[in-house]
Amino acid sequence: MTGPSRRLDVGEREQGVFRMLRGLADPDRGATVPAIHRHMTETGSKIPGAAEPARDTVTLPVYYKLARRLVSTGHLTEVPGDDDDPGGQRYALAPHLHADTALTLDDISDLAHMPPSEALATLVDAREYVTSRRDEVLRGAARTLRTVDPRALVMEMIQSKIGCYNDDLALYVAAGEDDDRHLRRLKTARAELEQICYRWFGLSHEAVEIRPAAAGRHTPIVARHDVLATQLARRVYGRTAIIRVGTDNPHDPQDWHNVVVSGSDGSTYSSAMQVDTAAAFVDDTGSEYVTFNNSVVYVRMLGELARRHPSPWYSVPLTRSAIDSPNNAGMVMAPFMYRHEGLNDGEYEHMAKCATDVVQWRADEEVFLGHARALGGSGLLPPPQVHLRDGTVTLQERESHHYTRTDSYGEMVREGVRLSHDVLRHIRDRRTPPVFAGAVKSSQIHLFATIVNWFVAHGHPACGVPPVDPGWDVSRASLLADNEAMTMLLGTLNGERHGGWFTSFVVVRPFHSLTDMYRFHEQERDGYWIDMFQGRQDKARADPMSDSYWKTVPDVADDPYVRMMELADYAMFYVGHSDGDPQPLAPRYEFLDALRRLTPEQAEQRVERNVGLLVAALRETGLSIDLDHNFMSRKRLVKLVPYVVYEAHEKCKSLGRQLESELKSMVIANLQYLQRARVGPQPEVRFRPMPVRAYIERYRRARQEQAALPDGDGDVDVDEQR
Repeated sequence: MTGPSRRLDVGEREQGVFRMLRGLADPDRGATVPAIHRHMTETGSKIPGAAEPARDTVTLPVYYKLARRLVSTGHLTEVPGDDDDPGGQRYALAPHLHADTALTLDDISDLAHMPPSEALATLVDAREYVTSRRDEVLRGAARTLRTVDPRALVMEMIQSKIGCYNDDLALYVAAGEDDDRHLRRLKTARAELEQICYRWFGLSHEAVEIRPAAAGRHTPIVARHDVLATQLARRVYGRTAIIRVGTDNPHDPQDWHNVVVSGSDGSTYSSAMQVDTAAAFVDDTGSEYVTFNNSVVYVRMLGELARRHPSPWYSVPLTRSAIDSPNNAGMVMAPFMYRHEGLNDGEYEHMAKCATDVVQWRADEEVFLGHARALGGSGLLPPPQVHLRDGTVTLQERESHHYTRTDSYGEMVREGVRLSHDVLRHIRDRRTPPVFAGAVKSSQIHLFATIVNWFVAHGHPACGVPPVDPGWDVSRASLLADNEAMTMLLGTLNGERHGGWFTSFVVVRPFHSLTDMYRFHEQERDGYWIDMFQGRQDKARADPMSDSYWKTVPDVADDPYVRMMELADYAMFYVGHSDGDPQPLAPRYEFLDALRRLTPEQAEQRVERNVGLLVAALRETGLSIDLDHNFMSRKRLVKLVPYVVYEAHEKCKSLGRQLESELKSMVIANLQYLQRARVGPQPEVRFRPMPVRAYIERYRRARQEQAALPDGDGDVDVDEQR
């Protein structure tokens, strides 16, 4: 019986092709595109849930484009034809695929439409899938990546994904542009490429041009090979994708007695602070919800430095003058303090998070620049050669529209940018610049995982490296974030460390790619961002009704935000120092620098030197297991943090409680002052109530004293005596 004729959607069409090729008498010989087209349009394809096969109605050219697309994605393979075979090019199903699983490789976008329970189950399933293939697949990938050029690998991955997208777009147009499922797949692939090119690598439109999909209409993506190669040379560093940094590291100081390593942590503590005199008899109705932000830096010193500086801690002094100082704004916050600003609840919460970050940046800047005085002492702490923050070295708030706000929120954001710029300027001014780094324990970025998964499934064809596992289920493996994926990958090489640690290649992200300006990067040249913000200033000054922040800036080129856009680079990589079963989750390491102002050779040397020095500092100071941030839970994935960061975190907790106690005493003192001020000047004579018994006793003593006094003639008065 012949089934109904209709236009199949992209999933049904591909699944039908897979089933047809799987059912051939000789599957390895495959079939030609005309033969596939005849089968799909005359015999039809079995549709799940349908009683009869459905016959496709699209033309033969659509199937030629479909075959090209499936070859580029690895679903089909081209089979060489015989000289006496007039049928043309033949196509066979890839040996690692079968009709029941082939389609799932492109179903990554379905996770976004899953209910929470199903999404969580899918993530757990992905973790178990990768873990079960760890020794078989990940170890092979890690060993191969020790020989692969990371720049060439990243470039080939981007070009491959662009080619697949353009082939899929051509197929969508040829099929009539009315397949919603196909359109969703295009949107997912396009969003992924925008994420990779613009957000992760900060490429310009000259390198990869992804035009906005106006009115839902997609256009091909254009990649310029030479420009892309030039810009990736400034984004990806490393001789190979995985490098062993051993004890012979040339950047290891060896003698650490004069090398200072510091670590910082910031904490936020919320409290419903009561100041009622009868607190036991009232509830929280009259209390204020207050947020306390604090930061502590631990400075690790040895030898003579440790003897001269017995206190290795730095924190803002918890004195009344320090807490009330405008220079420490953000240490104590409450919603009512900003009621005149008109901030809504969401804006206040964002400002509170920004304040937590700014308070830590203040401590970082003081210690990093050598301006910090030891807690409990009077001497200046020595500046560190390596400074590690708990968390990322990027700013919590870095969006341009937040930076230009004219309220307290904007002031907080601008202070954070100024502090970060001061740190960057200190790095640029030093002949031997120190390393300003961060350890990110939790991250949802999938940059490294995307590259590794693509390499496992596709290899490195440009260099003749075959796939590690052509059947690698990318849709499942891609659900794991970088921290987990890279911990597993580098952990497979623990038996080959020989006293060293393996590190990944380094990815450098320019500042604009971390802000809302990532889509505005049209050209990569000096002065590009100055010209852009100069245009915004000119537009604001031409509008008399505008209250833009840029009106108040004398010279846009000297503004800290613009300077960061022109100079700041954020490098990130992973270190394989995690071991055990279960394996503790390793953090992502980052450092801030201005690599764009260096020559390519200088930038390569700077990155290698910073990685070597940071790894040496980690080996020297050690690591700690982070249990506090997991709230002592029984999680499978325990996190590792640098020891200097852990020490700062422990001290920060205790000082946070002290901050609340000090603030409460200040509030009570100010409350008493206000009450006295309202009463007015106190009289010179004050009447105090006295108990009756005390009054009578006092009166009796006075009568006795009076009776003992002589009369005017010297005799004693009998009546008084009586």
